[in-house]
Amino acid sequence: MMNLIKQRLKSKTYWAAMLLALLTILDAQSGFLSGFLPAQYRGYVVMAWPLGMISLREVTNAALADK
Repeated sequence: MMNLIKQRLKSKTYWAAMLLALLTILDAQSGFLSGFLPAQYRGYVVMAWPLGMISLREVTNAALADK
């Protein structure tokens, strides 16, 4: 189990997703970034990047540099 966690923490995609998740939390508190989006999409678009990146990381079994 620890090896899986270590493997995930080596992924740049996971780190980017974690950073975007942090930005999402900050935006939820301040509303600065979501103020630029239409009202109907504000609740969904901000979380799309972190969820998409984590999903893509899970389906990717090799580094893009190796392909």
